[in-house]
Amino acid sequence: MAAIDYSGNPNQRTPCVLVLDASASMTEEVGGGKTKMDELNMGVAELEKALRDDDVALSRVQLAIVSVGGASYDADVMMDWTDVVNFSAFHIEPGGNTPLGKGLKIALDLVEEGKENLKANGISYTRPWIIVISDGEPTDIDEWDKVVQDCLAAEAEKKVEIFSIGVQDANMQMLGQFTSKPPLKVNGLKFKELFIWLSSSLSAASRSRPGDKLQLTSTDPWRDVGI
Repeated sequence: MAAIDYSGNPNQRTPCVLVLDASASMTEEVGGGKTKMDELNMGVAELEKALRDDDVALSRVQLAIVSVGGASYDADVMMDWTDVVNFSAFHIEPGGNTPLGKGLKIALDLVEEGKENLKANGISYTRPWIIVISDGEPTDIDEWDKVVQDCLAAEAEKKVEIFSIGVQDANMQMLGQFTSKPPLKVNGLKFKELFIWLSSSLSAASRSRPGDKLQLTSTDPWRDVGI
């Protein structure tokens, strides 16, 4: 993983992996000439802006990004662990299928690697998050069942919190299999509101102490309550 200068910032960290669907289906237009991928890219830029406006989150939140599909037509780490102060949103090109099982496995591995790195540097941390945003269903079904069990076990053992978020045309039944929490669905084009909620929630987590019970802000501004 990329080197992070903990000597200059020994603050507690809140790690979060974004698993973003960049498959070809994300090129579907959703209104105003914009595609789902356009909206997702704008949402990530909004996340950067919102986190940078929060002094506590700026020094405490760590992000990593995994793309599912995209230019490589595979699941890949697009950004290894990075403190928000050094995070710059970048454009993700869509393409290929949806190897979501592999993307989830990569995210689980990133979480464990990140925790080990924090421990090695004497840095405390709150429970890591994995945020999955997808419009489809996994195409790597051969490894899906094992990854689902690994995700559920990691949650049960309090190693990670997993949030599953579907966008237009998503198979919500599949997206609800790998987390103990009900999947949420974005209402139309409310990606900006989604990422503002994520920033606010990460900010709240970064202010908490390890083991604290969090009260997250309401998902109503962006959630489709009709599913």
